[in-house]
Amino acid sequence: MRIGGSLMVKTNGSIVTSVPSAATNTGNQQPECNGERVDLLVRLGLLKLVSGISGITEESLPETLKLNLSRLRAVQAQIQKIIVISTSILVFRQIRMGEQALVNPVAMENIVVRCGKEVLELLDRSEEARIEEIAEIISGFSRDGEEASNTNKLQARKVVMSRMLVKSLQAGDTVFERISHAVYLATRGVVLAGNGPQGRKLAKMAHRWVGAVDPTNKVVAAAEILVAVATVSVNVHGQWYKYLTDNM
Repeated sequence: MRIGGSLMVKTNGSIVTSVPSAATNTGNQQPECNGERVDLLVRLGLLKLVSGISGITEESLPETLKLNLSRLRAVQAQIQKIIVISTSILVFRQIRMGEQALVNPVAMENIVVRCGKEVLELLDRSEEARIEEIAEIISGFSRDGEEASNTNKLQARKVVMSRMLVKSLQAGDTVFERISHAVYLATRGVVLAGNGPQGRKLAKMAHRWVGAVDPTNKVVAAAEILVAVATVSVNVHGQWYKYLTDNM
């Protein structure tokens, strides 16, 4: 199942990630969308492009954006990582709730942060991470030492988590659609409101309801690239875009 151009879950349960070096944020304060039609359409068009299931190719881009292929593919890959991490954490929470594990809320959030960090490190260092490797990580975050030493219980949990992850990363699955939509809304908040406090607030609000790890910084980094590409493209090709929109 292909989630995007640089990430997919293959039939053997592996996840392929490859983020081009262009995936760097601008580090500058970026303006919110001023509501001007061309600016709005270009920003939302780019967001829709990188949020698509099909991978971005040179052939899929208009002539005005072909030079930005590597940057857009990098953003798409980053969004896929956010989806995988968020899905992994949501599966972890569901399993723990199903086991009726009574964990202090603060302690649970600390576990979630550590778990999300380890999954991210795995995806960053491995271009072909496997579902089993992610399940190994999230199944290893146990409530106490006694449970951690119960290898049979950990193995059983790992098997269940692997199955849930495979299912939850399929297009059309309820969890996948829920997470993907939340990531889309979070990114849209920053794309339209800028990378300042308001944009970050919108990103947090959009993602909070899925109960996964907070991806705000990663969302902002991805959105910054989209805003930068959109701004330059509108400045250079604005008249052409206006001609096209006027004749739609």
